[in-house]
Amino acid sequence: MSSMTIQPLTKAVGAEIAGIDLNRDLTPAISDALYDALMKHHALVFRKQDLTPEAHVALAECFGPLVPFHPFYPSIEGHPPVAVIHDHRDSPPENHRWHSDLSATKKPPFGSVLRSKLIPPVGGDTLWCSMHAVYDSLSPAMKRYLEGMVAVHDLRISFAPASGNKQSELRAQRLNDTKELSVRHPVVMPHPSNGRPLIYVNCDYTTRIEGLPESESREILQKLYDLANNPHFSFRLRWEPDTVVVWDNYATQHLAVADHYPQQRIMNRVTIADDRRAAAKRAVAQVA
Repeated sequence: MSSMTIQPLTKAVGAEIAGIDLNRDLTPAISDALYDALMKHHALVFRKQDLTPEAHVALAECFGPLVPFHPFYPSIEGHPPVAVIHDHRDSPPENHRWHSDLSATKKPPFGSVLRSKLIPPVGGDTLWCSMHAVYDSLSPAMKRYLEGMVAVHDLRISFAPASGNKQSELRAQRLNDTKELSVRHPVVMPHPSNGRPLIYVNCDYTTRIEGLPESESREILQKLYDLANNPHFSFRLRWEPDTVVVWDNYATQHLAVADHYPQQRIMNRVTIADDRRAAAKRAVAQVA
């Protein structure tokens, strides 16, 4: 533990973690230190980590219980939680806009652990922005205006089928079997783990703010989207082989730049369903 270092990448979001081997160093003390770092920096970057699938799962479990398998991507054989995202000529990159994963579900996942396997020689960067910083940048009057407002999030606007893309068409077919396609979330949300306020709308899933005329809803949402795109609140990651990133899906949004197409890009991903500490607190409260 004494050799682990945490170097912030920007003031608002992101930190690079060095001095540990994720295949063998995940002691309880390291796990707790990484959780605390995630709460503070919202996204953690590790370089030169040739993770086994077992270590990938173990790292994700430091933060909470896992999503058993990704609903829209195939998994590594024998390791259902480890999804494979493979961009290539016949499967173009998707979701290359700012978003929070699956915000159009009742309980969006707490976080993700993404590991790079095959990186194109140029392009394919990913950006993360802090939605706490977006909220903090608003005027007191705007914060009061947004307090209590509710936004609608819809799965269909992000996962519309792309013609000729078999994987995209399969996802669209699965969506047809999904009972819950549209949900409502507060525009200003307390972080489910620490209660710190954040803005919870994104251009990939959010369709409107309830109770406002369409033009006003569109104008307010666009202002918030523009703030998420402010470089003062974000960092940009140039991937290298065996780079690992853990991020908080509530405190951040991310954007996967699609400029590497049609070159290949292969990533492995495990999704964290819930925050282990918040879940433990809820369990204690229910017993009490």
